Amino acid sequence: MLAELSNTIATLIGIFVALLGAFIFAFWIAMGIWTFNDIRSRTRDWLAIGLASLMVLVFPLVGLVLNMMVRPRETLADVFDRALEEESLLRELESTLACYRCGLPVQDHWNFCSNCHSQLRYACSNCGKAMRHEWDICVNCGADQTEQEGTSAVGGANSRHRADAASTTAAREMAESDAAFRTP
Repeated sequence: MLAELSNTIATLIGIFVALLGAFIFAFWIAMGIWTFNDIRSRTRDWLAIGLASLMVLVFPLVGLVLNMMVRPRETLADVFDRALEEESLLRELESTLACYRCGLPVQDHWNFCSNCHSQLRYACSNCGKAMRHEWDICVNCGADQTEQEGTSAVGGANSRHRADAASTTAAREMAESDAAFRTP
């Protein structure tokens, strides 16, 4: 009976050791797979991926801790998302109109800057349509605005003409927009 009991205990210990060994082996392989997937999501360098995986497989727990310490903080997806966000912000900043004198954001339909009061739009000397200050030609008729500015004597009469034309154009555009919002 003592022999059977010792046989049973030895069998149970053998099963426990086998299960513990299988668990440790599975844990070891899982650490290697996790490390491979983790480092692959953080870098494209195959040498770094291979070395990190090998380090974890050769030195299981110590290698895992060392890998956690030296791996890049951000994943490639995080870096890509941040780059997209930065690009989006840059495009938004580039598309925002700004006053040519003070640099503050302005609306496209404004004729004057609300901050420095400089004239943002003026009337084309050829067709009378509103144009932005920084345009060299009229987008409606194609008239060259730099030649017409240079032919004026001092420029004061031309800028006064532009201011008057811009006011009448602005008044006409406001009347058109008011008419569009009225209910029939």
